[in-house]
This record gives sequence, C-alpha cells and structure tokens, in this order.
Amino acid sequence: MKKIYVMAAFLGATSFAFNQKAMNSPLPTKAQNSKAIAQTGNVEKALGASLYTNDFSTVTDWTVGTDEIQGSWVLGVAADLPNAPQYYAAINSTTKANGFAFFEGVQHLLNDPNPPVANQNAWVEMTTSIDLSGESFVTFTFQQRYRSFNSDITYVEVSLDGGVTWEQEIDVNDGVIEAGAPNISVDFAVNNSSTVKFRFRWNSMSANAGYAWQVDDVEIFALSDNDVEITANYKGTDGMYYHQIPLAQASPIAFEADVKGKGIAAQTNVKLQVSQVGGAYVGTSQAVSLDYGIADTLKVTPPFTPNAIGAYEMEFELLNDATDDMPTNNMIANYEFEVGQNIYARDNGIVNSQVDGLGYSTPLTVEPGVLYKVFADAELTAINVTFGDALDNGIQVFGKIYLATDVIGPGEIAETLPYVTTAADVEGTEVTLIFETPVQLTAGQEYVISAKAFEVNFSVLCAGESPLGTAFKFGALGAGGTEGWFVQPFTPMIRMNFDPSLGVENNELSNLNVSANFPNPFANETTVQFNLKEASTVSYKVIDMTGKVMTEVSEGNTMAGDHQITIDGTSFANGVYYLNITAGETSVTRKMIVNK
Repeated sequence: MKKIYVMAAFLGATSFAFNQKAMNSPLPTKAQNSKAIAQTGNVEKALGASLYTNDFSTVTDWTVGTDEIQGSWVLGVAADLPNAPQYYAAINSTTKANGFAFFEGVQHLLNDPNPPVANQNAWVEMTTSIDLSGESFVTFTFQQRYRSFNSDITYVEVSLDGGVTWEQEIDVNDGVIEAGAPNISVDFAVNNSSTVKFRFRWNSMSANAGYAWQVDDVEIFALSDNDVEITANYKGTDGMYYHQIPLAQASPIAFEADVKGKGIAAQTNVKLQVSQVGGAYVGTSQAVSLDYGIADTLKVTPPFTPNAIGAYEMEFELLNDATDDMPTNNMIANYEFEVGQNIYARDNGIVNSQVDGLGYSTPLTVEPGVLYKVFADAELTAINVTFGDALDNGIQVFGKIYLATDVIGPGEIAETLPYVTTAADVEGTEVTLIFETPVQLTAGQEYVISAKAFEVNFSVLCAGESPLGTAFKFGALGAGGTEGWFVQPFTPMIRMNFDPSLGVENNELSNLNVSANFPNPFANETTVQFNLKEASTVSYKVIDMTGKVMTEVSEGNTMAGDHQITIDGTSFANGVYYLNITAGETSVTRKMIVNK
C-alpha cells in the first residue's frame, strides 16, 4: 500500500493535490566598487525613477548579522559558494562577477550530526541609511537565485529608524516548491523617512536547513503614475493545463490573471484579453478599477474550446485606460498546445530537469507521476515515457495508473507490460509502455500515471512546470526514510497514449501473435501458443520483477504457422514473471503468475 503525504488542497482544484515540501535529504541539481547613495529629499525626479542602486561590489555597504544560532551571510563570488553547483546553481545576476550576498543552509545539513543542524536566523542589511523623505511608498527590486527546501523562509525587511526596529517584512519566496523567480519586486511603505534601511533575512527554525539564497543588484524605485502588475496567471481546465490534447478530451480552457494596482493614480478599465493567434477567438474579462495596493482577479469569458485537430497559440494582453509605465510586470507568455488523436501530455516538451534518486546520501528508487483529468470515457492503451541520462541497460521499466482518490488505497489500477532498456535508450529516448489489456477511464475522474523501475539508476526527463500538487515522485523521501508521494515542481514527461492499435492483443499486421499462457497462475509448468505469419528466428526469456533473467532459450529459425512452448517453473518462487518472445524484429511480452 502506498501512502500519500497529503499536504493541503491545491486551491480546491484537484482531489490528489498537496503542497507541503518533502522533508528529505538534499537533492543535488542536474548539471545544469563603491555606489553612491541617492539622496532624494531635494532631488527632482520623474515618477518611477530609480532612487538607489547597489551591486554588492563594495563589501562595506552591507553588514551581516545573526542571533548566533547557526550560519551567517557571506559577501563573495561564485567560487565562494560551498556546495554549488552540486546542490544548487550559482546566481546569474547582471553583476554577479563583482560580488553578491548569500546564505547557504545545506552545508549544515550535509555536516549533520557533526555538528547537528540547528535553527538558523541570519541577515545582511544596509550599513548606511538612505533618505527617502520624498516618498510614501517605494518599490524594492533585486535579483536572486533561491532553491527551496524544508522550512526555510526568505524575508525582505525594512526599518524606518536606521535599523533599530524592523516593522515590515515580506516572505518573497512564499509558496515556492523548488526554485524562486530570478527577479523580485516588492512594495514598502517608507512614510517619507530619511533613515530607511533594507535587509535580507534567512530563517529556518525547524532544524532542517535549506539549500541557499543568493541576492544581488538591488534597486529602489519611486512609484509610477500608472502601473498594474500581474501577480499570477492561470490557464487550463480544472486546475491543470495541457500541451497535447486528444480531440476526444478537448474541454473549455479558462484564462485568469491576478492583478494589483502599483501606480499612484487609480487604474481604470483594467481588463485581460486573450486572442487566438491566426484564429477567430477573442475573450475578455470584466473591467475593474485598481487603486494603489488593491488586488483583483480577471476572469476571461468565454473560455476557449478547441474543436479541431491542429496547433493552437493563445496570446494575452492587459488593457488599461492609461499607458502603463512598467509593462514588463504584466506580460504573460503565449500558451501553445496541440490537439491530436491519441496523445495527452502535461509537459511542454522543453526539457528543464529530470527526476531520479541518485542525489540522495543513499541513492533511492523513485517513481515519478503526473496527474491527469479525463473528460470523456476512453480506453488507455499505453503510457509514453522519456528517459533521462541515468539509465541502466537491461532493466525493466513499467508504467502504472492510479485512480487519484485511491492512491492511498489498494494500489494501482493497472500496470503496463515491462519494457527492457537497451544501450540505445540514451537521454531523450521516448518509449511506449503498453497495457496488456486497455484500461477503461471514466469521464470526470482524475488519474495519476507513473513510470517505475526497481533500480536506482533510472530517470525521467521533465519539461515545464506543474501547478502545485499535480506532479509527484514516490519514494522513501520522508523523514527517517518514510515512503510516500511528494510534490515535484517540474512536469515529468509521462504521457497518456490512447492509440487503439496498441491495445490489440493479436495485431493482425504483426508477424507474431502470442496467446496468454495456460494455466495462469501455474505451479510448475505452463504452455504458451504463438503463430508466425512468416518464418523467423525465435527466442524467448522469462524475467522476474527485479529484472533477473530466469530462463533464456533460442528456438532458432522457426517456420510459419502455429507453435507452442512449455515453460518449466519448478525452480521459480511465487510471484509475477514476464515472458518475452521475439520473432525477428517483433517482440511480445506476457505476464505470468507462479502460485505454488
């Protein structure tokens, strides 16, 4: 029985959603000057003008501090990062070469228990106050590299009395599962103070040290006259979006954006418009007005429903009566997807990482999985999986499907026949894992499909990010090696395949047709019948669930017609085995059960 670590519902969107970070050992990544302070009290400036910049090239501009629990901020360069690039990547900021500030928590986790991981609370703050007496509010921006883990919190804080008290704080990476955005912009009330200081504070109070937070290139701006920021956007159906959709599963696609007034002036007639590139569809939200700091959600009507096979591209535009002074903070990338016959894909095909279990202190087996919703009854015939660069030759790989609401119950609904890897299965190889009997899927249900191997040297590529709680990995990833499903921020390349020709037990176009063994289950002996349309070289082997070859026989050149083989299982232990028969270039696999 597999347990799910239910972490909180994903905005009510899915029944299988959870969002708490897994508390496990650290996972390595895949190898992938003095500044003058602008005194603004008597300086004329345009609204939205830059008030202060700092690129961390002068160490004395910043002061590090800690309450002496564990750890400290460091001002340095990439070469000073203790555990990059193995556990996190170095910052890619504009002025990274001349220095930045960082706090690394993972070093304490790696050294545990000598000394043991302790609570962490450390900061780096401006050494000298800046004069913002001409401003009520300002926008504080910086560049970062942040990799989330466990319970670390990353604050930006402001003091209006030169650092005596810190009365405002914002967790700038709140809700981040894996990697924070590289460019951060937050607003603070500075109340025309002439003694303003900002600081970055790392906090991890559960003795489970995080990875690292790197910051650089601070810039402070006055508020613009006219500015609307898109703080989040959504596109998809029932909490998920797809990049390949079978026509039979096409359903209304909704578009939304969370917006916030960031300008001094009231922003009127603010709307989100979505258009189909090269098509007739145009959808628009209701108009809203936004004063500074006021947030709202724009919901586009009507939703878009694709009704034909082909490629689709949707573009987004934020409309406003005024000309936006900072349009870069309200852009949404175009949404591209394809409608076809058989493939259902959540990933976007642009590889950004992989899932494997090799980076833990003790390598683990992991089972990546992806959540799908089915909108029309269908027969699933196969699961397509794209391998990463960690893959042993000769191992068995299975596809599995679970009913999302029952994953903590009896187990998978069905399992594909095994695929045995070869030396040709290099990184990026996509294979089709076929169900012996098609799996009936029911409209309105959510399913998780996954890829499983019994070896640790197994990986699946990821492409694109997933909405929180819709991509997972199963393994002993919890505290003390507890097994369960844990959230996976990037989308594994595991796709549903509805190709009806794959689910036919005896494909009339195939040279080799194989019956199920009889009896099945069996104790000591079972018989399998097969038919050849043309003479071929025939061989077969029996493989157990660990990938061990139990029997391997070459029948040599075999004439066309009906044949049978008898398998001696007297030495087999109880369990599941797979018979793989090969005739020339054709191979068929059948599941057998030994029960003595």
